[in-house]
Amino acid sequence: MKDEKKEYLVHKQMYQSTVKRNKKIGLANMFVLATGLALKYIGRPDIGEHFIWLGIVILLYTFGSNMLAKKEMQKHQPK
Repeated sequence: MKDEKKEYLVHKQMYQSTVKRNKKIGLANMFVLATGLALKYIGRPDIGEHFIWLGIVILLYTFGSNMLAKKEMQKHQPK
């Protein structure tokens, strides 16, 4: 039982570090999306669309990363 709890705590720390990292990435992603929208608004849609798509890809990455980390943590939860 003790080993299971240690393993769970290790996976919980990994999950928390992933979430913390993804929050920082999310802030940078908001800047990327804002830049894309601003460029599209000021009349440079050719460049703005690339920034918007980059923001969407980053958003999908952070969402998937969080979901995988949470699933891994729950898999090792002590019973």
